[in-house]
Amino acid sequence: MRCGHMRLGLWIAVGALLHVPLVSRGDFIMAMTTIGSPGNVADDTGLGAVGYAYQIGTYEVTVAQYVEFLNAVAQSDPYGLYNPSMTTGPEGAFIVRTGSDGSYSYDVVAGTENQPVRWVSWYDGLRLCNWLYNGQGDGDTETGSYELSLGTYALREPGATWVLPTEDEWYKAAYYDPDTGTYYDYPNGTDDVPAEPTDGTTPRVFNFGDDPYWAPDGPWIYFTSTGDTTGQSPFGTYDQGGNVREWLETRSEAFPDHLMRGGSFLEDASDLNSGTAYGADPHTEGMNGFRLVYLIPEPSTMLLGLLGAMLLSVLGKKSS
Repeated sequence: MRCGHMRLGLWIAVGALLHVPLVSRGDFIMAMTTIGSPGNVADDTGLGAVGYAYQIGTYEVTVAQYVEFLNAVAQSDPYGLYNPSMTTGPEGAFIVRTGSDGSYSYDVVAGTENQPVRWVSWYDGLRLCNWLYNGQGDGDTETGSYELSLGTYALREPGATWVLPTEDEWYKAAYYDPDTGTYYDYPNGTDDVPAEPTDGTTPRVFNFGDDPYWAPDGPWIYFTSTGDTTGQSPFGTYDQGGNVREWLETRSEAFPDHLMRGGSFLEDASDLNSGTAYGADPHTEGMNGFRLVYLIPEPSTMLLGLLGAMLLSVLGKKSS
């Protein structure tokens, strides 16, 4: 186990034990929401039952977070982690690449830092998870939580920590209320169809459906940033409806497609509903993003990690 991976896992374990929102330490900062109530029942679709506690990103992976990843691993970019449409796409630039192969560098376009990253594939999400598993920095992207040589057959490996959510993990975080043991139709704790805003000043529950989007008087803003929407799931996640569709680990019945959920800024309220999922080829890039899950170690493993960290701290003080 790499030291960076150990450090991240330790602080996430601490957050889980203390039942506080988690912001992971290290260069890659991500707010996490703990999804408890392990062993909950599925809803009438058969979805949502998860037998363990886990953490999921409070928000979608942002542009700034993805740029941190690119600058760490994509000085050369053999896996196409950067898509030129991140600079030239119709919704405007949000990442700019400079330099030449072997010395590429990446910058965030001002004002887009906290928007969700898009133009990313399912494979990009798996490689981001592997990089986090392997401690960030020069961490490997091809093995870790996933074995990328398996291609579309890749599933989380034994001992995986950072992963894309399964459909059940994502669905539970979005629609399940642990206080009542019930599921809602929309990811803000209600069965009421969300309304599309008619002006640029009314706070919106989700970013979806309306044209010209966030600011009718211009400039058009297609994507909202973290904190811009009010729609919050019963567990406390945001933007599981609208903004960008989110890749899931789960394969679709239509091989080799993988599932996405949540709808995007372009789609109407029905796409935010719990009954809607999409399948797409895992290489597909466009108005798609993702949020990550951290699998919380078993309590015995967490306690051993905490005790080990405390011992190392004591030994370090004695040797200094």
